[in-house]
Amino acid sequence: MIEIEKEFGTTSKLLLGQKLENIDDYGEWLSKNVPQPYVAKSSLSGIDVWLPPPLVYLRKTFNKSKVISMEEMEKRNTSPFSPQEIENATLKEVSTKFIKPVAYFCGNFRFQNYENFDKVSGGGGGRNVYHSEDTYLDVKNIAFSNYALYCENVFGSHNITYSQFCIHAYNSTALARCFEVESCSNSQDLLFCHNCENVRDSIFCFNAKNLKYAIGNIPLPIEKYKELKGKLLGEILKELKEKKQLGFDIYNLNNF
Repeated sequence: MIEIEKEFGTTSKLLLGQKLENIDDYGEWLSKNVPQPYVAKSSLSGIDVWLPPPLVYLRKTFNKSKVISMEEMEKRNTSPFSPQEIENATLKEVSTKFIKPVAYFCGNFRFQNYENFDKVSGGGGGRNVYHSEDTYLDVKNIAFSNYALYCENVFGSHNITYSQFCIHAYNSTALARCFEVESCSNSQDLLFCHNCENVRDSIFCFNAKNLKYAIGNIPLPIEKYKELKGKLLGEILKELKEKKQLGFDIYNLNNF
C-alpha cells in the first residue's frame, strides 16, 4: 500500500531520525504485543476474509468452513426453515438443526465511509488502514494495530486513542510522537515510558507527571538530554535496520 509505506517512512524518520522502508519487512516486529487479524477463505466465493484475532473471542479461532465476508451477508441472511418446523423443536434441536447450519462468521467488517482498507478484519470511518483490527472513527494511516480510534500515523499499537505519529504505543491516549510507551496520556516526544501524564521530551520515565527533558524521571539540561537521546536512537536504528527487529521494548527493558 503506497500511502502506508510513505507514512511509515515519515513517522519513523520523525521518531528515530531516519526513515525505515518496506513496512512488511518490519511486520513481525510491529505486530509484537498487538493482537493481529488472521485470514480465511470465504465459503461462498473463496475470497480472502480477515477475521478478528482469537484474543477478542475467548481465545478461539472461527471455523474456517463457515466464514463469509461482510459484502456476502445477504446471500446467507435468510433461513430455509419455516416457523412451523421450529415451534415444536427442543432447545437442542434449535441449536443443532436450525442454527448451526445457517450460522456463519462474518469478516472484513466495515463501518461508515472508508477508503483503502487492506487486510483489516474490522474498521471504518477513515482511510489508509493496513493489517489491523478495530480501527474506527477518523483513522488515517494505521498499520499492524489493534483498537485505534481517532488516530493518525500509528503503527504497531494496541488500545490507543486520539494520538498521532506513534510506533508501539499501548493503552494510551492523547499522545504525539511517542515510541515504545504504555499507559501514558497527554504527552509528547516520549521514548520507553510507562504511566506518564503531561510529560514531554523524556526517556525511561515511569509513574511520572509534568516532566520535561527527563531521563529516568530526572530532568536534565537540554543539551545533555539531546546528546543521550541521540546515542539511544543510534542504537535503535542500527538494530532495526540490520535485524528488522528490536530486542527490547517497553515490556522487557531488562533486555536493553
